[in-house]
Amino acid sequence: MLDGQRAHRTALAERAANFEKAWAESPVLTPRQASAIAVILDVWADLYIGEWLKHPSVEPLHEVEPFASFDVRVMIYVNENRAWAEKARERCRAVSDEIESGTLPFDRPGCYFDELLMAAALPAAQAELADMPEMFDDIAPRVAIGRLDDGEGLSDDDWDLVADSFDDQCRWDEWEVPLYNNYPLLGVILASRHPFTWFDPSEGTGPGYLRRLVGLEIEKDSWRARSGPTAPG
Repeated sequence: MLDGQRAHRTALAERAANFEKAWAESPVLTPRQASAIAVILDVWADLYIGEWLKHPSVEPLHEVEPFASFDVRVMIYVNENRAWAEKARERCRAVSDEIESGTLPFDRPGCYFDELLMAAALPAAQAELADMPEMFDDIAPRVAIGRLDDGEGLSDDDWDLVADSFDDQCRWDEWEVPLYNNYPLLGVILASRHPFTWFDPSEGTGPGYLRRLVGLEIEKDSWRARSGPTAPG
């Protein structure tokens, strides 16, 4: 038992050292913030999605984290698809491992789901670091050491700055949209790209995508208003 505890403690210390090495000088994330995000992704993979895959009859998939944070319209498309849930678990683990080595989904080509995971993980990681700071005692705290482009200091508490930085770096303009309740363009987005495609590598939609969609919707509504309903034949 003691040998197992020592091994576990050693593994935790090694992981903490990895986060400190990867993020010590980063202006985007502090080591503790990066660790908190990775912890959340691991918890989702193992305790939530993993357990649901073992016992899917206990609760519907749309009530399992991180999917409980999504607008339920997303999960209408997914329903109880076990293969989709397994792929989501796989991406949680992969993104967690990458963060430990100093890479974010915004830093390399990948799939939309990876960026969506970051959007979902941010508030959960913030709560984890605030509520259970003892989990991160092996990582030195940071108080406004890093610098962002606008000169703001970045500390372990500056989650708004992290979100702003992610928003600047995202390759999908709609990286947060499925987390908004009743967002008016979500239906259009889901119709054009089914959640089954969210794991496919892609170049991303790029900045301005949502503004272009707004323009298309306004144009379509204007055309409908001019044309009126089709008369029955």
